[in-house]
Amino acid sequence: MTFLHSWALWIALPAVALPALIHLLTRPRPVRMPLSTIRFLRDAIQQRRARHWLRDFLILALRTTAVLLLILAFARPQASDQPADVGADAETVRVVVFDVSQSMAATQRGIPAIERARAIAARVLRYHPRLRANLLLAGASVEGVFEQPSSNFEVLHEALNQCHVRPEQLNARFALERAARMLTPSSEKDKRRFELIVLSDFQRSNWSDADFSILPASTQIQLESIASPELANLAVLHVEAHRPHLGSRGIELAVDVGNFTPVPKQVDVDVQLGGKTLTLVANCPAMGQVTVVEEIADVPEGWLRGEARLVGAEDALPADDTRYFVLQVKPKPTYALVTRESPTLRPSSSYFLQCALAPDAAAAQVERINPEQPSRRNLASSSLVIIDHPGKLSAEATGLLAGLIRRGRPLIYVAAEPVDATNLKQLSDAAGTGLQLPVQFVPPPAMDARRNLFLTTIRHDLPPFNVFGDQLSAIAKRLRFAGGLGAVRLEQGLADDVLATFGDGTPLLVMVASDAGSLAVINADLAASTLPRTPAFVPFMDELIGRMVNHDDGSEAYCGESLVAHLAADLAVGQKLSLGRLRDSEPPSATNDSEQRYGRLTEDQAGVLWQWSSPGPPGVYAVRNDDKTAYAVAVNIPSEESELESLSGKVLKERLAGGRHVYYRDATIGGNQRDETWSKLLTGCVTCLLASIGVMLIFRS
Repeated sequence: MTFLHSWALWIALPAVALPALIHLLTRPRPVRMPLSTIRFLRDAIQQRRARHWLRDFLILALRTTAVLLLILAFARPQASDQPADVGADAETVRVVVFDVSQSMAATQRGIPAIERARAIAARVLRYHPRLRANLLLAGASVEGVFEQPSSNFEVLHEALNQCHVRPEQLNARFALERAARMLTPSSEKDKRRFELIVLSDFQRSNWSDADFSILPASTQIQLESIASPELANLAVLHVEAHRPHLGSRGIELAVDVGNFTPVPKQVDVDVQLGGKTLTLVANCPAMGQVTVVEEIADVPEGWLRGEARLVGAEDALPADDTRYFVLQVKPKPTYALVTRESPTLRPSSSYFLQCALAPDAAAAQVERINPEQPSRRNLASSSLVIIDHPGKLSAEATGLLAGLIRRGRPLIYVAAEPVDATNLKQLSDAAGTGLQLPVQFVPPPAMDARRNLFLTTIRHDLPPFNVFGDQLSAIAKRLRFAGGLGAVRLEQGLADDVLATFGDGTPLLVMVASDAGSLAVINADLAASTLPRTPAFVPFMDELIGRMVNHDDGSEAYCGESLVAHLAADLAVGQKLSLGRLRDSEPPSATNDSEQRYGRLTEDQAGVLWQWSSPGPPGVYAVRNDDKTAYAVAVNIPSEESELESLSGKVLKERLAGGRHVYYRDATIGGNQRDETWSKLLTGCVTCLLASIGVMLIFRS
């Protein structure tokens, strides 16, 4: 228990003794009276004396209690778990973390949560001569008004009045770390009072991993919850557009709609893409989500801007009713086949691959590249790179291939010869930590012919094997493989990246993601295996390529979160590249300050890099090469901001407190809970005085 005005306690003892002193001084004195017979008078006096003693005791107790309650009301007691306001005898450092993430725009009765928080923040940032304060505006990044707490409250209030909601997700851990640095005592002799006040809706998705233990143990922590109960919200959570088959002019569109209300909802979604508009109808379950799939035919080539918007949705957070997406429709895929085998050698492994890659010459094109003279321009302009029987690759070639993978280019490596183990090791080293293979391929022992291998384990639920459905087991039993490499399991890789294994435990197919790209290793000599001679080979390769290439159709970034994008290898910073926003039926708009507004373009050994520290606001942004869009990205509000469920005070005070004493207050209830005690004490004081008058009336003579 602490007291806001501790000076009042010094007068408590004399003030409480005052009623007793008055009682003693005003007590009636006995008067001698000459009487003849006093026996009956003495009996009457004894009866009245007992009655007066009870009356006097009750009146004295009530008056003493009234004085004590009045003194406590002036002292303003504060519960030990509540940070008190700054008193005249307390030098205080106060840091206010103000949540400005997207969920703070949720409205209740037309009032956004941020406005309720602003009023509370203005109160806790009132001027006091012994107070130093700072305001941290917390979203995906944290902006402090000052580097350290200051007494310039005018600037603090100006920043508070001008701040607004950002279309970002709150990084609660980063905000607490920033506050902890300001609330650390300068030395063991530093006796200042340190307070942290957090104003937020304490959204579950943002605060579930928060940890208050990073704050100094001396910090008084006060959490002011602005969350409104039972907020109903609808949102477009995700949009994905891809071509079902490479070279197809049509696309498959999947829209995820979330319903964060206690009742099922039917919603309409208007989708615009490439000059086409369609309406999707979704029946969303209560507190759930649904995916609506639609096919769009004859989509034009190039980078397309898309937009999915909820129609007629009346909810608490209108900002997440719209979601942007982009799609790149390429004219005809081109595959780079890096091999030393002659195109006239038939049958051969490269011949089988070329037939599977382009069964129809009008749908795709295969370009053979000499592994001794790889060209970055030829490799970068292709949709996919396939390496088969390349011989020993040079360090320059492996560095070029690793750079392409990092920048999003998929690569398929057919490991058929012992030298391929060396090539894969060099490729893995050149790619760095971004490429984590689950196995290390090694040359097989000299006595191991690796013939007549059969499949024992297959991930039938994933591409490329799921395309065969129930027939997969029958097809796999007839397949026999030869050649390839041995393998040693690596701890840093994921076992799930091995999609099929032989009876000797070595893998047939390994697929891993690497930065923006991917790598698939087919561990067999296709010319000596039966798979290319079966009808299953073409759909197998088509599904494998489709899984690796389709993710390159479009990209998405989130507001406030760093964007790093690798551009096509045929681009260079010296060209006429500009950054801007891509709008409907317009080329990307660019301004003179585009580098400050949209990030910057740099160049490294792998090519041109687009770096943007804080993307936003929501929309589609592009890199333009003269009048053509070279790359586009959709920037959206993180979908986690759409679910407005908040953490309870019990979770914040116990599970996330980290051993710190945390005071939690629901600011939406109204009233100042810290100031209610003094008013109750005054009420008790008046009650005692009235009760003393009542006792006097009851015991009146």
